[in-house]
Amino acid sequence: MNRIEAIYSLIDINDKVVDVGCDQAKLSIMLASRSQSSIACDISEKVINKAKSNINNELIDLRVSNGLSNVKEGEADTLVLAGIGTHTILEILNNTNIRFKKIITISNNYHDILRERMNKLNYIVDKELIIKENNKYYNLIMFKKGNKNYNRKELLLGLNHIDKNMYNNYLNYLNEKYLKIKECSKNNNLKVNEIIKLLSE
Repeated sequence: MNRIEAIYSLIDINDKVVDVGCDQAKLSIMLASRSQSSIACDISEKVINKAKSNINNELIDLRVSNGLSNVKEGEADTLVLAGIGTHTILEILNNTNIRFKKIITISNNYHDILRERMNKLNYIVDKELIIKENNKYYNLIMFKKGNKNYNRKELLLGLNHIDKNMYNNYLNYLNEKYLKIKECSKNNNLKVNEIIKLLSE
């Protein structure tokens, strides 16, 4: 299962979806194949025009939009933010008043910060799923409305993982990664040491 398929698997047929940073609108194409409409946004007019030249489907609403600036309240209840960094995700959400019942993210970095800051925006981790694509691990996190007091292990390593085997493989990868970082680093990185300790428990 690749990243797009993983996102698709978590979207219900009645969800009103907006995909921000849609690139080639692959997710919207998959949703349209089951007669589900969606909004596909990208900040790049060139990207959207290219998608329009390749896609002719009335179920796919292609829009140029800086984050959610071109999306109105009530048009969507499910937000997809994939393939972008944590700080960009948070910037998009901080610049909108729209509330979503479900937010699906695949961030390139800082998953602990994402979990913590999303909680401050009143979204909690509902499910997580590790995907391995082209020999690289990706961490999908699905949020829902709410608040939670996370412990350090939940913030740093995640929680509510759907695929336990893949999660264990990911933890083994992280352990090797951070042990190498610790070995090569001249500085005593407290966060790296904390993650290594949690992985050994």
